[in-house]
Amino acid sequence: MESAMTIFNQIIKMFLMMSVGYLLYRKKTINDDTTARLSNILLMVATPCTIINSFNQEYSAEKFQGLILAFLLSLAVYAVNILIAQVLFKPEARVEKFSLVFSNAGFLGIPLVTGLLGIEAVFYLSPFIVCFYLYAWTYGVILMSGDKNRVTIKKIATNPCIWAMIIGVVIFLLPVKPAQPIMEAVNSLGSLNTPLAMLVLGAYLAKSPLIHMFKNKTAYHVSFVRLVLIPAALLAAFSLIPDSFATIRTVILVSAAAPSAVLAPVFAQMFDRDITLGAEIVSLSTILCLFTLPLVLLIAEIIW
Repeated sequence: MESAMTIFNQIIKMFLMMSVGYLLYRKKTINDDTTARLSNILLMVATPCTIINSFNQEYSAEKFQGLILAFLLSLAVYAVNILIAQVLFKPEARVEKFSLVFSNAGFLGIPLVTGLLGIEAVFYLSPFIVCFYLYAWTYGVILMSGDKNRVTIKKIATNPCIWAMIIGVVIFLLPVKPAQPIMEAVNSLGSLNTPLAMLVLGAYLAKSPLIHMFKNKTAYHVSFVRLVLIPAALLAAFSLIPDSFATIRTVILVSAAAPSAVLAPVFAQMFDRDITLGAEIVSLSTILCLFTLPLVLLIAEIIW
């Protein structure tokens, strides 16, 4: 019950910050250009700094083994999500599949995991975020474009979050850590992640008329699978993981049970798909996660 209440309070706090982004967009204080620039700051600076900061801890073989386990579990979760999407949706339902496979692990996962388990737990969330971009710029591009030739190694190799994890692992392995002023600067920049992410998500909520969004049956279908079916499968599968890895399974569960990724409408726009559908799925699933995520954590406490 304690974890469920913690995550509920964290989501409430995040929704309050999102409401500021919603109002700013509605009042035209910020616009699509502003939102895009804030998203770039998140991707290029805030999220990578949060990842790097989480690795600034003393090395232990147990933690390193846990990091590898988190990476393998993350790869498996995305693979299973792809399989579920293939089974439940028709080939032409590209935006729906993308929204189902990819959760908002960066924008929402980081603040949720930090609020629930502390910044140190982002250490185990980092592989999930890295796998997000690995799958997004391979499977995601092929899915949304319909063309395998659109996949480029450059997009993967130059992704800031992937490099942040590489830098973080080096810091973790080093016996001498970077100087305190350096890590304090990294920590301060990383602290921008949550407020900036919530402003961006609030702006996305403001883009779609709420009445139309709440009438979108497809958005409900995708949200149900993303927020209920996938977490239920993980709750059962992760019961096999020993309690010694309890933090890892909780981190992966929270990340995988998060709402659809903001990247869905971004990719939809990039590859001439249904932008409105992508935005409405993201918005509806984000609102519904207020109820589903605490319930998922409550069930996890009971059965694990």
